[in-house]
Amino acid sequence: MAAPSTATSTAGARPPRIPSASGLPGWSHSLGFAADGSGFALLAQCTETRCEQGVAVLDKGARRWRPVKSPLPDVTGDLGITVGLTVLGPGRAVIIDQSEEWTRPARTWFTRDNGRTWTRGSTEPKGRTATVPEGALLTDECLKLEPDLSYCARNRLLVVLPGTGEHRVLERQPPLKGILVPAGDVARDALFVSGLDASGRPALAKSEDRGRTWQVTRLTEPGKGSWGFRVVEAGPDRLFAAQPGQLPEEEGVKNGLHAIHTSTDGGRTWTRVWAYRKGVEPLSILGDLVAATDGRVTVYGESGVWHSTDGAHTFRSTSGTRAPAGSVTHTPLGWLWTDSYGNGQYRISADGVRWHGFTVGERAE
Repeated sequence: MAAPSTATSTAGARPPRIPSASGLPGWSHSLGFAADGSGFALLAQCTETRCEQGVAVLDKGARRWRPVKSPLPDVTGDLGITVGLTVLGPGRAVIIDQSEEWTRPARTWFTRDNGRTWTRGSTEPKGRTATVPEGALLTDECLKLEPDLSYCARNRLLVVLPGTGEHRVLERQPPLKGILVPAGDVARDALFVSGLDASGRPALAKSEDRGRTWQVTRLTEPGKGSWGFRVVEAGPDRLFAAQPGQLPEEEGVKNGLHAIHTSTDGGRTWTRVWAYRKGVEPLSILGDLVAATDGRVTVYGESGVWHSTDGAHTFRSTSGTRAPAGSVTHTPLGWLWTDSYGNGQYRISADGVRWHGFTVGERAE
């Protein structure tokens, strides 16, 4: 669901220099960046009865983050923070709330001027679109719940337009069954969505023209119990797809890692290179798998950081601790690491090898 990457040859690239901002009001979440180095973060100051929500902005080339007038209402009671922010390009971002009633559209707020003004909207689709423009957010809309109302039974893909923040229905949906999940937006206009193939097995569909047409890709041994796939780029035509999934209860993890697949033809065909085995780490994955320019593949999990130097066939730990190691997502500016404890600690890297650390917001209580 993230904005598209701008993956190019970044081997040995210095990490972006993001300034720290420990004096902002509240703890930070939903941090995101555009390719030009500008960024947004949501802030929250919470007591037992109320959370005040805010927004901080980093302008292109700026040395300081600045708090902006927030469009977000305070949250009362024990509802917690239910909004998320996605950067849609330089100076542009959308904040999306979660409606308590699945049949009602949720609230949204969009800015095109670095948070100086915000436009109120909703997740209700406003027409259709034939493509997923560069910078757009690919998300989904639940159309029908399971009988017990616990899970979505049928959904469709929506596109959040980067110029307006409006939601549109993607005209040509991927030819997959089950729940459609955006699985990655990588270089050269390649979009991936996960779901089920005609036989009911986990599958990926790829579009090479920004969503106008789709082809179901071939996976060897896709396995079952999957929650979808997350595709990242590891160089020209080389991709990796992490497959989170439900592991046996005795493993004691919430974010299980079911398998890892690789492709050397741009995602047309996939080979499974790693699969869950009882008690063998990495048993979990938080965020995206990191494919560094030095050839290493790294998994951040619930019990530490796990590195592979043989294309994700085997992994080893380089840390003596066994605790949550944070999570990594790929942004248009590079790999973004977030700590696991809400302390406002972040790291960013252009190549997955060299990292720059910074702090945004107060430490969460």
